[in-house]
Amino acid sequence: MAAGTAKVAGTANVAATANVAATPPATSAGPASIAVKAWQRRAPPRVFFVHYRFLSCGTVFDTGLREAADRLGIPAAHADWDAPDLDARIAAFRPDLLFVVHGRRFVKRWGTRFAGLRSAVWLVDEPYEVDDTARWSGHFDVVFVNDPATVPRHRNAHALEVAYAPALHYPGAADRSRGVGFIGGGNPSRERMLGALADRGLLDYVVGGPWRDPRVAARCLSANVSPADAAALYRDTRIVINVFRDRHHYNRDALPGQAANPRVFEALACGAAVVSEPRPGLSTLLPELPTFQTEAQAISLIQRLLADGAARLRVQQACAARIRQARYEDRLASALAIAVGWPGELAEPGVASTSGTGTVAPRGLTRRTDTRPTDTGPEHSPRGHAVAGIALSAHPRGVMAVDADWDSTGPVVHPADDGMFVIDPGAQRGPALERGLVSRLRFDDVDLSFEARLAPGACLLAKVHQQHRIDQSTNSYHLLMSGRRAYVARHDHVFKHIDPPGQEWTAWRLAAANGVLTVYRDGKLLHRVRDTVLPGGYAFLGAMGGVVHLRAVQLTPTGPAPERRRAHALVEVRSPRPRLSIVTTVYDRVDCLRRCIASVQGLDFADYEHLIVADHPPADVVATIHRIVDEINDPRLGFYNLAERHNDWGIAPAAAGLQRARGDYLAFLSDDNGYTPDHFDPLIHALQRDTALGFVYCSCRYDGRLVLNHPVPRPGRIDLGQPLFRRELFDVHLNNDLPFDMMAWDWHLVDMLMRRGVRWKHVDRPSFLFRLAQYPELWAS
Repeated sequence: MAAGTAKVAGTANVAATANVAATPPATSAGPASIAVKAWQRRAPPRVFFVHYRFLSCGTVFDTGLREAADRLGIPAAHADWDAPDLDARIAAFRPDLLFVVHGRRFVKRWGTRFAGLRSAVWLVDEPYEVDDTARWSGHFDVVFVNDPATVPRHRNAHALEVAYAPALHYPGAADRSRGVGFIGGGNPSRERMLGALADRGLLDYVVGGPWRDPRVAARCLSANVSPADAAALYRDTRIVINVFRDRHHYNRDALPGQAANPRVFEALACGAAVVSEPRPGLSTLLPELPTFQTEAQAISLIQRLLADGAARLRVQQACAARIRQARYEDRLASALAIAVGWPGELAEPGVASTSGTGTVAPRGLTRRTDTRPTDTGPEHSPRGHAVAGIALSAHPRGVMAVDADWDSTGPVVHPADDGMFVIDPGAQRGPALERGLVSRLRFDDVDLSFEARLAPGACLLAKVHQQHRIDQSTNSYHLLMSGRRAYVARHDHVFKHIDPPGQEWTAWRLAAANGVLTVYRDGKLLHRVRDTVLPGGYAFLGAMGGVVHLRAVQLTPTGPAPERRRAHALVEVRSPRPRLSIVTTVYDRVDCLRRCIASVQGLDFADYEHLIVADHPPADVVATIHRIVDEINDPRLGFYNLAERHNDWGIAPAAAGLQRARGDYLAFLSDDNGYTPDHFDPLIHALQRDTALGFVYCSCRYDGRLVLNHPVPRPGRIDLGQPLFRRELFDVHLNNDLPFDMMAWDWHLVDMLMRRGVRWKHVDRPSFLFRLAQYPELWAS
């Protein structure tokens, strides 16, 4: 394979998976190290569970984890956090892992009393409590959070969603006497929704509260029920409605939740259908789940499902099938794999196990006796050995050369006809267990493209900018895909969930250049994000859990060669790409335009480009605009004039500006509008904090008369100048164009994005000024 167009690559980090140190198999200094070893299986770890009695769900976690430990064959002991003799019981049990549920009261009472033990905490109330939990979660070696939204807020944190307990949650009789029910705490958004259902005669019961709305309170069976009684109610209910919380006790940044809550898992496992407000994690986990965004949508959806029993059963069964691996047993197995590397074939003859010390490697890896760096180049390659038809050379430290550009991380890569490669890593799955091919060279800017087909059970990982050449647990930009899920991520930070590829050939492209990560699928842009955390690294393509077929694999450096850089060192280059692009459309209102530009020039946020696009006005107007721009003399300000007049409500000049916009974020600003100086910082902060958001919008001071601060985008309640969009939305959803032909095209743009599932957020600050001339106190100076 020629340098720069190599034919194979390697794997990627699994987002929100093990962060423990991964060590390659112990090897000797020569070819004999490839020989198959005899393995020993570690005994299961001893786990002491510390439980918490929740007001809303009682002892459901206690019940679920007890059942899980029994099913997994885990030696376990259990106690509540306030047991007076907890320290003595833990000392007598001598656990390998102390597993604490919730943790707040435990830390407050016991502090660092158990610092000598390997410990983990499962935070099950995120993101609502994150400001509090982040203060003390560092007491634990490993942190599990029920919602991936708060993984970055904790040290050594991993996403571990909630679950259902088969001992409690199982289907009942097909004949259910109750129509629609809800079990949970009271809050304003829930009461509004439940009250609307009650008005239509669609609400049979509620449990929990307190309920201040008399329509809801009249249907309350009890202020609280046991987990067993809640499950019995679900077994007797046709539809359980799910409305998320709107009160965050300790969440100053208002991080929006992403994951499902226990109600969804438990009701589905009990045979009830669930209709829910949408969330990113729900759409990924349960694509068939019926969702609503308004009371009217919920009412219509519930009426239809109550009237059509067959449709309701189809929806329920489809969703229930997808949560079969969402038991407490499955969650505990994942937690133990991350916290102590169990289950796994970890001990090689002659290598001591270190259970309980916090140094166990992830499942499937052995502990190395040679701890030198594993990066090796061609000069270290001993004599080659043929493996499955490829001339492979055994490196002294666990990799084998494929050619001058690529190494295989084990004898797992096999050639096939027509340039196809098969990666067969075996059935093992787990953190950092992917194997495949890794580039010998490190790249700053690189483009990795390939076509892939996954066998059932396989997981494919494609990585660029991997920090360590061999250690798959190190950070990288990566694309993970399996039959059930797919996403683009950096380590434990997921940028975007995407649809799984199925088992057909699919073309992929993963590029990282100039601080921008771009992902394409079958030639279509899926995601683009600016991220400068990883400036360079190695490339990898690999698999775990099953066979992956690859073809048309190419790895191409995209940065300029050093000679080119020297030759053009004195050539003027285009200004650096800005974070933000502002597109202003204009025809002949030059006085308005002056004020508009001045408001942009007065912004606190400075990393922007301001594109003025005119709809082919008369020559004297063009000359005036040129003069205004020249007088300001700001390289961030550019003026463009359309070749002909369109007169189409500003669509043509806005589209022209869109196609020239280079920023990560995009705002449209008409010539008669403006901003307050602090307009963009809160909006950009919101998009940075939640990568699942597609756009955010502020409130609007409207024409000197009123404030538009509607919390949900509605016709006539939002102006095009309020939203800040991610630039990539227009590539993914609109083919880099504005395909509209109507006066209210701004609303149709927002509506189209919402209908396509783009998430949004309202930031209630009136920093956009509609008709800037009406606010002289904000621009006169």
